[in-house]
Amino acid sequence: MKSEYVALEDLVRTRYASVAWTHKIQEKQAEIYDKRYRILATVNIFAASITSAGIFSLIFTDQTWLKITSAVVSFVTIFISALLKSFDLQSMAKANKATATKLVELRDELQTLILKIKMREQPVCSLTDEFEALQKRVHVVYSDAPKTTDAAVKMAEEALKINGDNTFTDKEIDMMLPDTLKRREKDE
Repeated sequence: MKSEYVALEDLVRTRYASVAWTHKIQEKQAEIYDKRYRILATVNIFAASITSAGIFSLIFTDQTWLKITSAVVSFVTIFISALLKSFDLQSMAKANKATATKLVELRDELQTLILKIKMREQPVCSLTDEFEALQKRVHVVYSDAPKTTDAAVKMAEEALKINGDNTFTDKEIDMMLPDTLKRREKDE
């Protein structure tokens, strides 16, 4: 009987890790799209301003270099505007964020299931049924998840492995809790 709980726990822990990783990758992909949008929008505003200033200057002067520069910058403005329309980075980021939110919920439910397995207050078959239901929901989210890039995977790896995102020491948790809920003694 004990080995059944251990086997189920191993399986749930593996799924938990997978969901946690996928969540972080989706978050990082959303950050990438947000950053790209901000950069492109800023450059577009800057280029449009330069184009306007150049065209306005042509009223007072008839210099060829100003005409060429205005035309080139105008082309850049049109190109960036077309990019922003073709690749709706804001919607793409929103889709990644929505998937990340769904994965957080599933991650938390898997974590609760690990707790239930450790407590062994329910029979293994009941816990297995709960896990299978969660698995189905995970697969639905995975199948609907937007694509991610290698850059997002690398950023997620750094966040989870190096920076320790989503991990806290007992002391860090205690600092956020009222005294009555702290694990450590006040003298420590």
